[in-house]
Amino acid sequence: MNIVADYAENFWSIFSAMAPWLLFGYLAAGVIAYFLKPEQVKKHLGGQGIKAVLKAVFIGIPLPVCSCGVIPIATALRDEGAGKGATGAFFISTPQIGVDSAIVTGSMLGWSAAVFRAVTAFISGITGGMLISLLCKETSAPQEEKKKSCCCCCCHSKKVVKEGQNPLVFMLSYGFLRMMKSTAPSLLLGMAIAALIRQLVPENFGAEYLCGSIFLEFAVVLIFSIPLYVCSSASVPVALALILKGFSPGAALLFLIAGPTIHSVSITSMRQIIGTKAMLIAVGTIAFWAVMAGVIVNAFNIPVNTAVSYISSSGNCAVLKTVCGIVLALLVCRALAARYLEKHPIKK
Repeated sequence: MNIVADYAENFWSIFSAMAPWLLFGYLAAGVIAYFLKPEQVKKHLGGQGIKAVLKAVFIGIPLPVCSCGVIPIATALRDEGAGKGATGAFFISTPQIGVDSAIVTGSMLGWSAAVFRAVTAFISGITGGMLISLLCKETSAPQEEKKKSCCCCCCHSKKVVKEGQNPLVFMLSYGFLRMMKSTAPSLLLGMAIAALIRQLVPENFGAEYLCGSIFLEFAVVLIFSIPLYVCSSASVPVALALILKGFSPGAALLFLIAGPTIHSVSITSMRQIIGTKAMLIAVGTIAFWAVMAGVIVNAFNIPVNTAVSYISSSGNCAVLKTVCGIVLALLVCRALAARYLEKHPIKK
């Protein structure tokens, strides 16, 4: 029973520490969604060439959508005439960071890590989109794949209605209900893995068992990212747990970039929407810039919050964290129940 109790304690400490920032991030997501018009996104990205690639990156980075939610949006962009380059750039940059995950990253890993993550998303999106535009032949959009690839039941099932709705009601419902419904499973998975790493992985594992080799360390993190589906916010506690177990800050940043983008769902979806060659370019670009970002962070000792500083501050604002943790838990339970009822409606 001690093992179960210890695991539950580890999970709750992560959950409650993230809760205030996640709640704030979801609220910010609702604000952006209210002022963002889908027709404007399609208008600016529904084209081909370098200009469309740049627009895709600038629009995609702050968008508060989960890494699975990118799939139906990217498919719609292709159907509206967006080129492979712009669609690929959107696929590369958008899942890496959004306004919600930037807030969580800054609060738990330091704002330098959040800025570095955003810069990497910008550079990799532009690089990958331009390479795809130059090297891949344009073809018509795969209409038949439009709704087949998404694993989020709420991503495309309901159109967001803003007209005539109270702004505050829309922001709260979008952030705390609709957005949370799409990200709750991934968030719980990320926190569960982080708690498992903290409990089972030996102390200083990265330095001792990987012999302090940056190449071996980075390879392990990249391979770990492929079967693991986590959204950009859910990758933060996993990265923090890696630092706790002796992995370098660069390896943690690598996971923050690669975790939400180089996973099996994203890879197969990219292949269906923009083709095999473009998908390989996109994945290669993400992996390259993720490794480069990790190398730069380690080489120049760019400050990233360590596990020690996280633990030492875990007692701060304990009441606030507990209250926010309870609120978040209730919202997550509601989101999971809504997902279940959508898949298994009650028959009258």
